[in-house]
Amino acid sequence: MRIPLRRAALSTALVCGLIALRFFTAHAAGSGFVKIQRTLMGTLWGIEVADHGRPQQARQAIDKAYAELTRIENLMSEWKPDSPISQVDAAAGKHPVEVPAELREILDRSIRYSRITQGTFDVTWRGMGNIWHFDDSFVVPSAAAVTKARKNVDYTAIRIQGNSVYLPEGVNIGLGGIAKGYAVDRAARVLAEAGFTDSLVDGGGDVLASGTRDGQPWRLGIQHPRGEHGDILGIAAVSGMALVTSGDYERFRIVHGVRYHHIIDPRTGWPASASISVSVLSKTAEQGVVLAKGIFILGPEKGLALAKAQGVEAMIVDPSEKQYFTDGFKRIYQAR
Repeated sequence: MRIPLRRAALSTALVCGLIALRFFTAHAAGSGFVKIQRTLMGTLWGIEVADHGRPQQARQAIDKAYAELTRIENLMSEWKPDSPISQVDAAAGKHPVEVPAELREILDRSIRYSRITQGTFDVTWRGMGNIWHFDDSFVVPSAAAVTKARKNVDYTAIRIQGNSVYLPEGVNIGLGGIAKGYAVDRAARVLAEAGFTDSLVDGGGDVLASGTRDGQPWRLGIQHPRGEHGDILGIAAVSGMALVTSGDYERFRIVHGVRYHHIIDPRTGWPASASISVSVLSKTAEQGVVLAKGIFILGPEKGLALAKAQGVEAMIVDPSEKQYFTDGFKRIYQAR
C-alpha cells in the first residue's frame, strides 16, 4: 500500500516516477500539441494531445477530461468527507452504505487485485493510516503501534452485497492505490471519444500513452531511484500502453541511516525493502498502479513471476541497484 501525505500537505510538490521527455516543455507556435497541467487528487496532472489542426477542440476535450477526473475524485477520495467512500468509512462497525455501482465495481476489482498480489495490495490500508505520515511530523512508530494498527488491514473484511458495502469497526478503505490509475484510463477515454487519440495523460507519474507523438512512440524517462530529480535510468518508448513507476524515493524519511518510505507492506505494516524502484508496462493504468505496488513489495523473483502471470511487462531495481526485466520490457527500453 502507498501511504499518502496528510490532507494539509497535499499541495506539496511530489517527485514523479516518470519524466516524459519533451513533455510540458516549450513547443513552437503551431507545433500541433496542446498541453494543460492542473492539480487534482493531491498531485500534479498533465494532459498533452496532438490537436491535428483543431486546437480549440483539443482544449475543450482536455477540459472534459479534467471534469471527469474531478468527478472521480469526488466519488472515490477518502479525503473528501462527503464522498461515497468516506461515508462507507464513517459507517464502519455501524451499518452498510449504498454506493454508486461504479464505486462498487472498483471495490470488487480491488478485492480481486488483493488476491492476485498475495495481499500486497490492500485498499483497507487506511485502517493503519495514522501510523505513517511522511511530512514534517514524521516519527518512526513503535513495533507495538504498528502491530496493533495492522490488525485493521484486511481486505477480506469488506462485505459487499449488491451495491451495499459494510466494514467492521476499525476497518477503513483508501482508494488512492487504484483510483488514480482508473482516473488516468477514464481521462484518456474521454479524449479518444472526442476524437483525440494521440495523447499522454500523466497522473503524477502514472502515465497512459495513447497513439503516437509525431508518428513515433511517446518517449518516457524513468527516474533513477538514487539520482537527483530528473536523472534517468533509461527511456521507454510507449504507444497504446500505460507506464507506471513506484519507488522508495517518492516520499521518505531517513532516520539513523534507515530509509522509511511510503510503500508499506500491508502484511507487515512496515515499508517494503525488496525493491527500490519498479516500472510496469500494462494495458491500463489501473492495472499498472496496482501491480507496480505488488511487484515492488514482492521483490525481483516473486515480482517478475507476478508480472508474467498477469501479462504485464516490468523492470525491477533491487536495493543493490541491480535491474531485472521481463523480455517485453527490454524491447521498449533503452538504458542511459
